[in-house]
Amino acid sequence: MTEKTKYSFKCMEQTCSNRVCCTRDRVNVTLGDLSRWTTQNHIGQILPALTLVTQNEEDQVYLETKRKPLAKSPENTSCIFFIEESNGCAIRFSRPISCRTFPLQYDGEKFRVSNKACPGIGKGEVTPEALKEARALAEEEYKERLETASALPPLYALIVGEMMQQSAATMSSLSEEDRKKIQEILSKAPDGKTQDSAQGSNKD
Repeated sequence: MTEKTKYSFKCMEQTCSNRVCCTRDRVNVTLGDLSRWTTQNHIGQILPALTLVTQNEEDQVYLETKRKPLAKSPENTSCIFFIEESNGCAIRFSRPISCRTFPLQYDGEKFRVSNKACPGIGKGEVTPEALKEARALAEEEYKERLETASALPPLYALIVGEMMQQSAATMSSLSEEDRKKIQEILSKAPDGKTQDSAQGSNKD
């Protein structure tokens, strides 16, 4: 989006016909969002609704909101904070920065509309002051997005490593009998049979 491009947008809120801001594939959360929620004393309520998603082929870790199936079309999902009955957002006034900037996005060089299906595009008038604020927020979202993408992989590795160490320490503190019981449970096949018994039945 160049300086000459006229950007007009008005959030339709609960009158929105498709809520693509809530049903898009991923609602990213940044470390900045976590900091703001902590300051606002909302982190305890919001944290259980977040999840870490890994993509090994890209060696990337994403922090995002959890998903839930839509009642009207269960094959599709939405952000967990989407309230389908009222067509609203449960954390409207504390939503992630990626939601506050939507659909305007900055890619490090230029501004663009991230989802042209948003019904609010082309609605209303955006004053020069409002446009300046929107672009500043989009630039801040871009900065936070990069910082989070850089910090999450080593942070995730640290958390996983710590959990493995704690698990190993717990196992070593168990008695031989308890360890055998756990190993027996872990050796169970999905149908409840042990791997040995399952193999024996196949031979029959």
